[in-house]
Amino acid sequence: MDFGIWNEKFAGLNSFFNSLQEQIKPYVETWKIAEQNIKNALSEYAEKTKPIRAFYILAEHQFTYWKPLSYDEVEKIINSCEVDEYLSERITDVKFIDYNILYEEMVSFELLSITNKSILQQTFKAMEAGLYDLALVGAVIVFDGVLSEVTCNVSTNISKRIADIRNKIEKMEDEEWECLEESETTALGMYITWTRTMEGFQENSAFSKPETEPKGLNRHWIVHGRKTTVATKLDCCKMINALYGLFYFGNPVLPMS
Repeated sequence: MDFGIWNEKFAGLNSFFNSLQEQIKPYVETWKIAEQNIKNALSEYAEKTKPIRAFYILAEHQFTYWKPLSYDEVEKIINSCEVDEYLSERITDVKFIDYNILYEEMVSFELLSITNKSILQQTFKAMEAGLYDLALVGAVIVFDGVLSEVTCNVSTNISKRIADIRNKIEKMEDEEWECLEESETTALGMYITWTRTMEGFQENSAFSKPETEPKGLNRHWIVHGRKTTVATKLDCCKMINALYGLFYFGNPVLPMS
């Protein structure tokens, strides 16, 4: 075998690859810059969308919320292993939600019948007394009454009535969304958390199969007295928040289509 010929061939190939490397070098540098720019853009996007991710996490835990979240709140919600524990602490902070102010606002709504206004007043008193099972039932009853009022539908089919509200929300025009927006209100946050909360709240399952009992708030199991777990203050606050969301989207200024 003539190794000299092979050496010449390999030398030629080596020269070719060295030349090719020099030619594509500027493109490699350009790609590195583009790649870094893409990474920076994705990182910036991920950072900016953190509040939305936090709202979705609140929604998964049936916690309707409508205020802008601070950086600290967003980080703790996203990184928390026990979101309900975190929320149980936060509901005692009036800066997060002042339930006294919320109560005063809610009892003034025209959508409340005289009876439901009385039940709502008693619901808050029961919460103050630590009677959370009673308070939860009261909040669900008021919610059901207001839902029928808002949708002009007196049937007991909660899925149909909630669907009416969702259809109304989804058909809202930009001007209507703008009239919902306030300095202390995030309409998108309210929409994400309230609509997702309603998914679990309206879910139906057979009482004959106790293993199917929902872990979260569920009208079917609460109203019919089949709920087997003890209600907590957080459960009551979740239901009050959901009721406030119903008032919010059921505003008579925005007629049902």
